[in-house]
Amino acid sequence: MTFFKTMRIRSLSDKIVLYFVITGITAIALVSTYSFFTSKKALLGRTFDQLTSVRVVKKNQIEQFFQDRLSELTFIVQSEHIREIAKDPTNIYQYQYLWEYLRTGGYYKGIYIQPKSGKTIVCKFIDQDSVHFEMKQFQSNDPVRKIIQRIPSSGTYQIHDYIIDPSDNSPRMFISGSLPGKGYDESLNVVLEISLSAINGIMLEQNPADGMGLSGESYLVGPDGLMRSTSRFRNESMMRTRVNTDAVMYAYEDKTGTSVIEDYRNIKVLSSYSKLDVPNLDWVILTEIDYTEATRSIYFIRNNILILTIFVAIVVLIISFIFSKRITLPLIKLTDATANIRGGNLDVDLPRIKNDEIGQLTHSFNGMAASLREKDSELKAERNKRITAMIDGEEHERQRLSRELHDGLGQSLIALKLKLEGIDGRDIGVTNKTLKEAKTSCDDTISEIRRISNDLMPAVLIEFGLITALKNIGDDITENTKTAIHFNYSGKFNDFDNRMTIYLFRIIQEALHNIVKHADASIAEVKLERKPKLLRISIEDNGKGLLRVENSNLSGNGIPNMRERVRLLKGDITINSDPGKGTKIIVEVPLNADNHEID
Repeated sequence: MTFFKTMRIRSLSDKIVLYFVITGITAIALVSTYSFFTSKKALLGRTFDQLTSVRVVKKNQIEQFFQDRLSELTFIVQSEHIREIAKDPTNIYQYQYLWEYLRTGGYYKGIYIQPKSGKTIVCKFIDQDSVHFEMKQFQSNDPVRKIIQRIPSSGTYQIHDYIIDPSDNSPRMFISGSLPGKGYDESLNVVLEISLSAINGIMLEQNPADGMGLSGESYLVGPDGLMRSTSRFRNESMMRTRVNTDAVMYAYEDKTGTSVIEDYRNIKVLSSYSKLDVPNLDWVILTEIDYTEATRSIYFIRNNILILTIFVAIVVLIISFIFSKRITLPLIKLTDATANIRGGNLDVDLPRIKNDEIGQLTHSFNGMAASLREKDSELKAERNKRITAMIDGEEHERQRLSRELHDGLGQSLIALKLKLEGIDGRDIGVTNKTLKEAKTSCDDTISEIRRISNDLMPAVLIEFGLITALKNIGDDITENTKTAIHFNYSGKFNDFDNRMTIYLFRIIQEALHNIVKHADASIAEVKLERKPKLLRISIEDNGKGLLRVENSNLSGNGIPNMRERVRLLKGDITINSDPGKGTKIIVEVPLNADNHEID
């Protein structure tokens, strides 16, 4: 009840609509939530099953791979062919059978045969069609020599974990075996180097169509936490990328299972993990897929459910309003229209839908709005006439005062100056001093009169146009104040009528006077830009800014006068100012086809 009191729902129709919509949305939300979490659980379970299936297959393949390699090594070590090679390593024809046998699967990079005495026989497989033979004495830090030194005794076969080759910092993997001598034969050590691409061929997923999507991957990890196979997302990750995840920890605790974790990329993933059963290799295998990709379909379903919920709610709301608002809607429109008129928007005309009492009320309301619009237009026209007459009267008075000051008082003072120059005093020294002072006073008076005359109505504005007048006033301010005026313009400005020219001049003049008097600015910039249908004026300074621009009562008489002149030009004025950051005034005046006549 408190909710309804807060919402101020008083009509029965509103309450019915609200109850109906809330009930429908609640039911849909409960069913949707249950369906979402049930589907999500099922999807995660299915994904974990798929990951586990892939992991089991990969695990069997890797274990079988190493079992097959040990079987091949046993066959090679126990063959008489190896002893023949050891007796005469220089006979390269003896390697043909060995090469043909080992190169078939592409699982090896080479074979190393070391008799008890002598150098090691090296047979490296370049590719499927070529092989390299040599006799070599390995350095103490060479991986092959380290492997041979680790062979414990004759008759044993062993898989060795990765060794980093110091020559190129690359990982290498070997399996080794030994056979005791027979009679005159000496014992042999045989080392096979496993091709890393063979392991990656089993583990690495590159094709999204293989069942692991765009983010699924399987990889191996050793007891030191380093990868033992190449990552799908990082090149050269073998023995370089560290994986210290929860899944690795669980696997090394002899646990086999699935979990949601953060992988080595710090990305949330679904992971299936277990330990490998390979002799001499303490490795674990993991199969993972990004949580986002695995749950993408369920979130797609969730979004569809949300869209469906919104759609149903909208349908319910529309149907409810159709039946509950048939009577009240016309009254609501009348209320809104009344509020618009009260806010100053008189352009209101409601359609008369019904012919009953509400229709008659709508007709009366439209008549009242039309009458108000007519009165408002008359008042605006009268106001424009009064303001125009006032401003025109001021301009005529300024022109009259300008002529009188210049032609009357100015000429009189000049005559006084000439007359004083002709006075001959008795005391030449005193007379000269007096005359100098009189001359200086006359000069100052004349300059002041001319300055006032120019302020009232610069003669250059009428004689030479707007641009020249603005340049003169800018040069005068720059010369006599601490504010430097920069003036720029583009376009043609000499085709405006006298009234528009004077209005534009007064707008810019008022802005510059405000800058000089109040802004405390060092630089001000005036820009005029003439476009085909628009005149744009920009006046910007780096002064202390205005505090209350929008309140004309607190902004002096200058800003209201500027706004009024811009309004009469049917233009717009924008004043942007922050304390301490200067002021920018933008004036935009539309230009009509017959050169901007002012109403």
